Amino acid sequence: MQLYLSTWLGIEHPLNALSRWDWDDPIYMSWYKGRQVPLFKTLLSSTCTNDCKYCAFRRSRHTIRTAWKTEKLVNNVLKLWKMGRIEGFFLSSSVFKDPESVVEKQLEIVKNLRMKGFKGYINLRLMPGTPKYLIEEASSYVDRLGVNIEAATPSVFYEIAPDKGSYKNDILKVLDIASRIRKEKINDGILKAGIATQIIVGVGNDDLEILKTTEFLLKKYKLTRVFYSPFEPIPNTPLENHKPCSIDRVRRLYQAFYLMRDYNFSFEEFKVLINNKRMFLPYKNLKKAYATINREFYPIDLRTADYSELLKVPGIGPRTAKRIIWIRENGRLNIEELAKYTGLKRLKEILKYAVL
Repeated sequence: MQLYLSTWLGIEHPLNALSRWDWDDPIYMSWYKGRQVPLFKTLLSSTCTNDCKYCAFRRSRHTIRTAWKTEKLVNNVLKLWKMGRIEGFFLSSSVFKDPESVVEKQLEIVKNLRMKGFKGYINLRLMPGTPKYLIEEASSYVDRLGVNIEAATPSVFYEIAPDKGSYKNDILKVLDIASRIRKEKINDGILKAGIATQIIVGVGNDDLEILKTTEFLLKKYKLTRVFYSPFEPIPNTPLENHKPCSIDRVRRLYQAFYLMRDYNFSFEEFKVLINNKRMFLPYKNLKKAYATINREFYPIDLRTADYSELLKVPGIGPRTAKRIIWIRENGRLNIEELAKYTGLKRLKEILKYAVL
C-alpha cells in the first residue's frame, strides 16, 4: 500500500523537487535490528547557499524553494506518530544560512516535538561546521546524529561540493565531537542509536577508497551507520549527464559495511574480492565469496574457534557465534544442540565451511 502523507493529513506541500524529499513520496522505511521502521523523512528547507554539483537544490538551479514552518511540521509529525503511521522522524536541511542558524532552527523543531510528548526515534542530520555547543545540545534530544561526508576522499569532496566547507575542519570535526560526546555520555542513554554519515556512490571514488574510508570512520569515530547513496543524475546540474550508480554496487558496499562493523572483517581482507579497477567483483554474497577464495582457512573447527574466527563462517552471525561459545562453556557442543538453535537448513550451510 502506498503511504502518502497528503492523503493522511488532507493537505499538500510544495517540497517536490527531489523525489527522496517529496511530500507525496511514501514514508521512508528504515531497517533497524532486522525489521522495517517507518520514518517521516524531510528537509527543513530547500533554499541553499551551496552549489553542490549533484544536488537538485543547488544555489544556481532553478527549482521550487520552500521551507517548513515549525508549528506545522511539529504538528504533522505528532499526528502521524499518534496515528501509528510512523515510529520516527529524520530531519535534515539545505544550508539556507550559516550552520548555527540552520541547526538552531532544527533544534527548535526537535525540542518542540519532545516537549509535546513525542517519544519516537529522532535522527538529526547536522550541517557542516556545526559548533560544539549545538552538537552537545542536540545530543540531549535525538537518538542519532550525523553529518554527510559525501565523498570518501577530500579531492572528490572538493570537486562535487566546492563550497561546502573543509573536509577536515567542517565535516570530520563534527563527527569527532559527536563521537566524543557519545563516548562520555553513553551510560546516560545519550545518542543510543549512534552517529551516522552518508557517502554518495558513483561520482568519483572507487570501491577500495570507499572501503578504506568506511573502516577509518568505524575505527576513529565509532560510527554506527554509513549510508551509501547511489548517485542519480539531476537535470540542469553539472552532473546531469553522469552515469547513475547501480544498485548492485551499493548493495555490495552495504554488505561490506556490515561485515566490517559486525563481523570483524578488515579493509585488507576485502582486497581479494576487488578487481584491477579497484571495484568489487560482481559477487552476490561477499562473505561466501571470501570463504570460497580463502579455502586454506577452512573448514573452521567450531569446537575451538574464537569469536572472530566463528564470524568468518558463512551462516554464522554475532548471535550464533555467541551461542556456540556459550554452549561450549556450559554443555556439550554437538550437531543436535546446534541444530536446535540454527535449524537444519542453516546448519547444513554452516557445515560446508566448518567442522564439529
